[in-house]
Amino acid sequence: MIVKLLLVLFSAVILTEPLQFDELPDSCESDIYCRGRLLHDVQMSRIFSDSKTFVDKTMKYPPNTIVKKYEELIKQYEGRVPPPAVLRNFVTENFKDGSELELWEPHDWSQQPNILNRIKDDNFREWAFQLNAIWKNLSRRITEDVHKNPELHSLIYVPNGFIIPGGRFRELYYWDTFWIVNGLLICQMTDTARGVIENLLYLIKNVGHIPNGNRVYYTQRTQPPMITQMVNSYFQHTKDFSFIKKNIHLLDIEMDYWQTSRTVEINTNGKTYKLFRYFAVSNGPRPESYREDTITSESTGSDQAELFIDIKSAAESGWDFSSRWFIENATNHGNLSSIHTQNIIPVDLNALLHKNAKLLTSWFRKIGNQDKAKKYQLLSKQIMEGMTEVLWNDEEGIWLDYDILNEKPRNYFYVSNFVPFWTNSHTFTPTQAATLATNYINKIKLDQYIGGTPSSLEFSGEQWDFPNAWPPLQAFFIQGLDNIGTKKTSDLALHYALKYAQSNYKGFQDFGLMFEKYDALVKGRSGSGGEYEGQSGFGWTNGFIFELLDKWGMEMTS
Repeated sequence: MIVKLLLVLFSAVILTEPLQFDELPDSCESDIYCRGRLLHDVQMSRIFSDSKTFVDKTMKYPPNTIVKKYEELIKQYEGRVPPPAVLRNFVTENFKDGSELELWEPHDWSQQPNILNRIKDDNFREWAFQLNAIWKNLSRRITEDVHKNPELHSLIYVPNGFIIPGGRFRELYYWDTFWIVNGLLICQMTDTARGVIENLLYLIKNVGHIPNGNRVYYTQRTQPPMITQMVNSYFQHTKDFSFIKKNIHLLDIEMDYWQTSRTVEINTNGKTYKLFRYFAVSNGPRPESYREDTITSESTGSDQAELFIDIKSAAESGWDFSSRWFIENATNHGNLSSIHTQNIIPVDLNALLHKNAKLLTSWFRKIGNQDKAKKYQLLSKQIMEGMTEVLWNDEEGIWLDYDILNEKPRNYFYVSNFVPFWTNSHTFTPTQAATLATNYINKIKLDQYIGGTPSSLEFSGEQWDFPNAWPPLQAFFIQGLDNIGTKKTSDLALHYALKYAQSNYKGFQDFGLMFEKYDALVKGRSGSGGEYEGQSGFGWTNGFIFELLDKWGMEMTS
């Protein structure tokens, strides 16, 4: 309750005075995974090349026992940090790996899903056959020990099996799951898709919102709000409105979470507009990137607590990290020490919440709850007004993120500028929207990239910048063009869909892998940059390719 009250105080205002950071919550309540001397010493000692390794381990003993044992150990070194070899030995004696997840085969997986019959090109059809097999490789279920002894794990229990993204990501992630669910539905894995969605609904019920992923160290931040749209995907495939009726109260809770803790008011032209931002409030570095965040904080003279909130807020956005969140001399230049996520109003977040509000308006009206329907109708109207007055830019003919600190639009290309076309968060006619979209595409010269549309045009070294082409951003861009509904934009959508599918296909032929992200400059190559090596697997990539093949499988060629 205290945390909720704090978040209410921090929302719906432009902050002009420093927050009292001594009152902020920790990333979670664990003295092992989220705070304390042991976490600090292990992460800063570099005994693991990836900081996520330690906080994903399972405890062999109760946390209090391990904390006391470590207190005794550091006494032997007169309060100093034990040598790395000693620390590593302590971790080996008190923690273990590989005991949280077990392999699981979904009962509704089929070797020959119907999607294969809707793909004309032989090579693409064989590729889809192989991608369908990957669902089994990525399927996991949480062991009963996590359910019985949650205090020994950083993993948060969910009741159903699910699809992990792949690589270092061995848990259920929030926005990744939207494209995974869509891919499962296309492959006729309806029960599995419903179970995955139910896992996220379970988290809303038990945590109060959907964390970034189902780890305790993620609980003070979320990710782009896609659960309502996952439920809509399920409904569109099954026409099972009873599933919506059963769970709509949980979708309402999530939307209340965003309204309570992620809003900010902007005054312009004598009127106040309430919009949404990413704002993950908690103390300290990200536990899973503790060393990296600490090093970043030491390189800047800015307030550490503010910096950590901005870093975690960028992680909440899914874009971790990007020049999109940098503010230096009122520009997007700089590096992680220049990050100001909480002071940027993002186009995509507001568009996604606008679409959610429209869906909830329709669904509450259908079940006869007129009060809730009116609530969400008003919210969708308010978001649309704010997007039009604050985010829409007439000169550029596109929506732009807004810089609160400098009270100005951020006139830079990011694929997120296109998201209102994907969510239909505009009032343009199809002809008007087509003209706006194609003019902007031509201005940015997006057709020159052979491996997909890059996240940005900024070569910052961060992974959500040039030249990386990410599957969810391709979805927003390509499907947004198709949503406009003119022949011109639908043809453009097919053009970019084919380009991206061929790049993914070439990567699979060359390496036998699907990547987390791709290089827009080199067809079939993994993207790079950021805090970790490019990962393979890969859940949302596979799901989006199935979406492209489902839509254009009779037209695309390898």
